[in-house]
Amino acid sequence: MSRGLHVLLAALLLVCTTGLAWAQSDDGQGDAGDPPTRVARLSYASGDLGLMPAGSTSWSAADVNRPLTNGDKLSSGPDARAELELDGASLRINGQSDIGVLNLNDQIGQFELTQGTLNLTVRILAQGSSYEVDTPTLALVMDQPGTVRLDVGPNGAYTTVTVFNGNAVVFGENQAQRDIYSGRSYQFADSTLNNVAITDVAGGGDAFDAWCANRDAQYGSNITSAQYVSDEMVGAQDLNQYGTWQNDEDYGAVWYPGNVAAGWAPYAFGYWAWISPWGWTWVDNLPWGFAPYHYGRWAYLHGRWGWMPGPRHVRPIYAPALVAFAGVGRGGPVGWFPLGPHEVYNPWYRASRNYYTNINTSNIALGRGYNQGALINNIRSQYALYQAGRPVTGVTYANRDAPHAFTAVSAQAFASAQNVQHNRVAMNPQQIATASAIAPAALQRPTPASFAQARLVDARPLPAAGFNRQVVAVGKPSPSVNAGASFRAGQSTSNVVVLGARSSLANHPDVAEQPRVAGPAAPVQTQVNPRPAVLPQVPHFEAAQQIQQVQQAPHFQSQSYQQPQQQIEQQRFEAAERSHEYVPPQRQMAPDPSYQPYRNVPTPQQYARPEFARPESEAHPQNAPRPHVSAPPAHSSNPNQH
Repeated sequence: MSRGLHVLLAALLLVCTTGLAWAQSDDGQGDAGDPPTRVARLSYASGDLGLMPAGSTSWSAADVNRPLTNGDKLSSGPDARAELELDGASLRINGQSDIGVLNLNDQIGQFELTQGTLNLTVRILAQGSSYEVDTPTLALVMDQPGTVRLDVGPNGAYTTVTVFNGNAVVFGENQAQRDIYSGRSYQFADSTLNNVAITDVAGGGDAFDAWCANRDAQYGSNITSAQYVSDEMVGAQDLNQYGTWQNDEDYGAVWYPGNVAAGWAPYAFGYWAWISPWGWTWVDNLPWGFAPYHYGRWAYLHGRWGWMPGPRHVRPIYAPALVAFAGVGRGGPVGWFPLGPHEVYNPWYRASRNYYTNINTSNIALGRGYNQGALINNIRSQYALYQAGRPVTGVTYANRDAPHAFTAVSAQAFASAQNVQHNRVAMNPQQIATASAIAPAALQRPTPASFAQARLVDARPLPAAGFNRQVVAVGKPSPSVNAGASFRAGQSTSNVVVLGARSSLANHPDVAEQPRVAGPAAPVQTQVNPRPAVLPQVPHFEAAQQIQQVQQAPHFQSQSYQQPQQQIEQQRFEAAERSHEYVPPQRQMAPDPSYQPYRNVPTPQQYARPEFARPESEAHPQNAPRPHVSAPPAHSSNPNQH
């Protein structure tokens, strides 16, 4: 099958899926079909960087402010670097690195690293949330603040994990798992996790480490904006540098961008891209152009545009663009304008009543003369029209007639990710006044050119084989990852191998998540009762030495002749036994006060003989049971319960 036919099939599937999802927008579907409430933002890009969007079959330009979600892939060339910003975390890659987004939802951020170098810094973490990085050798899980670096060796032969701050857990095959600690570097030669070399972290690291530390310091200096916006708002750290905050007697805290061009207005300098599952998504050209376009509302105040975030103590829900669409005749230009204070956002994709309510209440500041009751009543009245797929009528939008607020381009430019400012259609006041609201189902359908802007003609060829490399994982990738992979010529349905033993445990209905107790992350030896399945024994680890393979204990298998009721009783017995096992400490909502940049890691004590360099916390007696970290709960690809 030709590449062109692959592209056409992908576009047709997107069109059909969009129509089907819209037809199923009744409340009887519940919240299961809602999109994720957060994304990763491409917040920094230098050098040769390529993006393969989910659902696409070709590489595209990787632009700053591009939202990344399940199924997206990034590839960096020599000397290139990139940073993904998440709510309370940052993921960075060095040159010659390939990463993919496997599952990004309310509770988990799961990524794959098939080659190259990745740095993950977690600043804050909500209770029940975690980050996971999957490599050809192991899966790393972080459920507390800290900083780690992962390096995948040539051809995926080994993975090196360096812990600069905090602690983490790595998982391998046959239920193997191991706690890793700050100030140590671990090189794992295979997925058994037995063949490992351990060294102390010393010195200042390389240039990539220095760059990551500098970026972390910039996030730590974001004090002013933190007074007005949620800590979990992606892109908020840019607001201090590019604008000023003022208090308005009607709307409260308002941010005004600085140094904008004459005639500037929101949603006028950028382009529209099709990003599933939301559909049409705004990508802004300005360096600060993320938070004010995906959260909050805009208003034209005192002769200039100002942006108002939602309630500071409410977790903001990401929106692809907070605008209202209007059209000028069938086949005519597509127009839009920013939503004003207190105005309800009507998505152009399927949403349950809960999602519809939460995405509005989390992004609207009440202000003077407008209370919560009025907002909820307004949301309820408009949801009935939204559910029926009808355009909203009887609403006077505050920004529709504001200076330069109404922007329009041709349908072809809108659907092909073309620069809006270069393709803007001039409209007179009469045309703007008569432009009718567009129902979500009537918006332009995507084409193969809708996913992103094209890469430069002379850009380097991007890899394909690297992303086919198998990685091991604890969590299951989002279903959209497998769906997108099937379109890529020569690629299997998925390159992710889920560690089945932990997966089955996490999904078992009788195994509840154990309560987590706050305290230090040092390992604790606990006595556990005998159980049918025996974890592999973990030997003493010799610092800076390669250890020999340890024979794995056989994994217990239920007999095939066991009846369903017996299986249930056996599973309940095993769940009860696991309830006494060690679980990691509770994550904190606030940043860890003890967190220090990892550059301050003290130089470790030197030892005359390497085998004596094991601190007491790292001792694992050969014959003692290994403390077992309970599996994190299984996560739905769209868990939008609030």
